[in-house]
Amino acid sequence: MSSGLSERTRWTVGIAFVLSIGAMVRYPGGTALDPTTVGYSLSENFLSDLGMTVAYDHRPNRLGAGLFVISLLLLVIGLGHAVVRIVRRLADHPAARGWARAAALSGLLACVAFAGVAVTPENRVMTVHVAFTLWGWRIMPIGAALLALASFRIPGLRARVGPAWLIMALLLAGYAAFLTWGPSLTTAHGLVAQVIAQKVAAVVTLTALLFVSHEVDRWPIDAARNSLGAERPTRTRANDRWS
Repeated sequence: MSSGLSERTRWTVGIAFVLSIGAMVRYPGGTALDPTTVGYSLSENFLSDLGMTVAYDHRPNRLGAGLFVISLLLLVIGLGHAVVRIVRRLADHPAARGWARAAALSGLLACVAFAGVAVTPENRVMTVHVAFTLWGWRIMPIGAALLALASFRIPGLRARVGPAWLIMALLLAGYAAFLTWGPSLTTAHGLVAQVIAQKVAAVVTLTALLFVSHEVDRWPIDAARNSLGAERPTRTRANDRWS
């Protein structure tokens, strides 16, 4: 039976996407290197630029910033809740419980970091904003890797969900490295490369969570209990041999 997790995750992502589009439409203009550009550039403006209360062209952006903050906090709360639901399902299986709980801690830290990104506009507290951004993207691949380890421990999830988490972990680890050691934002080429990489990382994250939510919904609620029950006779017989 479906738990509705997939549908709620789709709604969360869909509403956040519409709010983000609204924030892009309202963004006055300017980039980190050129304050004279008009409007939002997909290749030269970071997503976080949408949260600036005053844009790079020095014009006010309060409505757009408000839409961005609501969008990001919606994703933090909605997707954070989805991860909690997934972790609980994984933790039903004893072999996955430790990895799932560690992943829950990583997920909590990532949510705190991205909530921090939402409430620290670049134009007011750039240093704090950048710190939250860096730590959020560094924590994400750790959480995904832990969820992959937990999923590989469960027969019903190891074939599709485990690889999905693993791919997400590898791609986000690559992005975290690129964010830290990649091209400098002080050059036009470096800015474009970093902006596009950020949007790819965001798409990877959302796609993975949508996919996993769908797969977990398809997994019977009592599957963990059934798989555990199937293991107990084997263990009992093994113990009987030594008794």
